[in-house]
Amino acid sequence: MRARLWEPLRERARERRRRRAGAALASEEYAARIRQELAEQLPDEDVGEDLADFLECHEPGSGPGGGDAAADEEFRELVREAQDRIARGYTRRCQRGC
Repeated sequence: MRARLWEPLRERARERRRRRAGAALASEEYAARIRQELAEQLPDEDVGEDLADFLECHEPGSGPGGGDAAADEEFRELVREAQDRIARGYTRRCQRGC
């Protein structure tokens, strides 16, 4: 009796691991797409993979618009928005309808 129960439990565990791996891949693809969109909006900037690090190291006046404070804040807001979209994630987006 016990032996018959193990196989369905193992199969269920395998299926969970496959789903998690698929979700992680979809989430990373979504994050890459968001970073690509940001790179297209800011072709002169090298924002890289880590947007939080980019925001931390970004010096005011070095972005688009030069020394214009309003343009610099708009630039930073664009990066923060992309960071928030990635944090909200792919799965929440798909629950609302892809």
